[in-house]
Amino acid sequence: MFARRMSKVIIWLVVIAFLSSMFIFYNVASAQSSKPVLTIFTWMDPKAAPVLKNYREMAVYQTIMKKFKVDLQFIHPAMGSENEQFNIMVASRQLPDIIDWHWFAYPGGPQKAIMDNVIIKLNPYMQYAPNLKKYFDTHPDIKKMATTDDGTIYMFPFIREDKINCTFYGPMIRKDWLEKLNLTVPETVDEWYKMLLAIKKNASKLNSKMPVYPFSADYWSANPRGVFDYCSFLVGAWGIKTDFYVDKNRVKFGPLQPEFKQFMSVLQKWWKDGLIDPDLLTMNRQAIQAKIMNDQIGAWLGLLGGTMGKFLQAKKGTEFDLVGAPYPTLKKGQVAELGQRDFPINGDGMAITPKCKNVQLAVKILDWGYSKEGYLAYNFGVEGRSYVMKNGIPTYTEAILNHSKLSAMEAIAQYGRVSWSGPFVQSKYYVNQMVAMLPQQKDALKEWTKPDNSKLLPPITFTPDEAAKISNIMNTVNTYYNEMFVKLLTGKSNDMNGFVNTLKRMRIDEALKIYQTAYERFMKKK
Repeated sequence: MFARRMSKVIIWLVVIAFLSSMFIFYNVASAQSSKPVLTIFTWMDPKAAPVLKNYREMAVYQTIMKKFKVDLQFIHPAMGSENEQFNIMVASRQLPDIIDWHWFAYPGGPQKAIMDNVIIKLNPYMQYAPNLKKYFDTHPDIKKMATTDDGTIYMFPFIREDKINCTFYGPMIRKDWLEKLNLTVPETVDEWYKMLLAIKKNASKLNSKMPVYPFSADYWSANPRGVFDYCSFLVGAWGIKTDFYVDKNRVKFGPLQPEFKQFMSVLQKWWKDGLIDPDLLTMNRQAIQAKIMNDQIGAWLGLLGGTMGKFLQAKKGTEFDLVGAPYPTLKKGQVAELGQRDFPINGDGMAITPKCKNVQLAVKILDWGYSKEGYLAYNFGVEGRSYVMKNGIPTYTEAILNHSKLSAMEAIAQYGRVSWSGPFVQSKYYVNQMVAMLPQQKDALKEWTKPDNSKLLPPITFTPDEAAKISNIMNTVNTYYNEMFVKLLTGKSNDMNGFVNTLKRMRIDEALKIYQTAYERFMKKK
């Protein structure tokens, strides 16, 4: 116990020392520079790491520094410890001028971040942000998502331009295996079961050297429940989610609905019949991806680019082929109500801290991303090098799309932040040209965007008091729910009534009331 505490203390001291040294360095640099200096805390995206040591090398920031006659100094936390370093930075009050963060995840929400003096209200400075103001005025739905309930503007948000920017995950199947088994792409829950069973029965025909697992999922949570929360695969056939959702203006929690039992019984049958990859229980991505590469998985849930595109390219020249499947329904001819779709605003954005001594300049620089010039620079880079204009549409060059050593997303990272996030509007042309480059991806996107997803809970915000109560309730609920999800899936428990009663004892109804109040506030917001 003592050793564990000491290790935490040492980590804190190391991070504080790192942050202090960074700010000392930047203060010295500022004193020596004839230009104003702005410090920005932002994570190093994995797609940028192979091509950049620091974001100031990125073309878009080179343009900004030249245009605004400013020196931008980026502070990158160590990859893998971003959350810890953010928390220590906030606790130690070693704040930069600008923080790039997922503000929905701040304890207590963005309003609490303002109360904690971590970030400032931007409303008094919007006169220096004409581009974002214009975007908000012409897109009131976006403004609604990007502000607190009282209308406070607290960040320069990452905005997804179109519906296709918000959909990038779903079910995919080995098309070549379907053809070998003379099967069509399944549409209903029953057809999915029959297809998975056929893959199991014919496993030796499909892979004579290694065991075959009909169904799996490539996802980044530690628990299988996470992937169903995220994309509503299978459970959406009953018109519910595995977590919170909205039905006729009432916030509901999936496990409390009678349909949840039907969903779990189907999933349990898949498990009992040996149709589910055992690695799904721990969401071991490395093992799951290795099985996909080794032709051991028949159907899985995954990313349009990072899974489908990745494996189609890696297996190019082989029989390996994929097809994006529609989200399953109960009856043929139906369209699933729910699938994966993120909102145009996901909480990512750049906020200005009280430590910033040149707020007007910081606002002008961040606002530039929403101008036409900023849109092109963040999304496409430098004209003539990373993109050209074709029929009025910015189009990535061959140097980006077919780089000899880098993936397209790594290549464009030298120029802008389009493949992750930042203070700009992510172009729909990026999706068409880079994320959905292959015919299989374009077809998958058509299927995955069919659910209307009207039951998705919008990005509501809680008051600090509500957030504290929700955290207290849901930490307990989620720990129990995650454990029970695995037990129900594997058949180690069938006590659905006991499960629901325990959730109620854990005050899930109180959490629902808080969610309902926050939802109603959001809907009234203008």
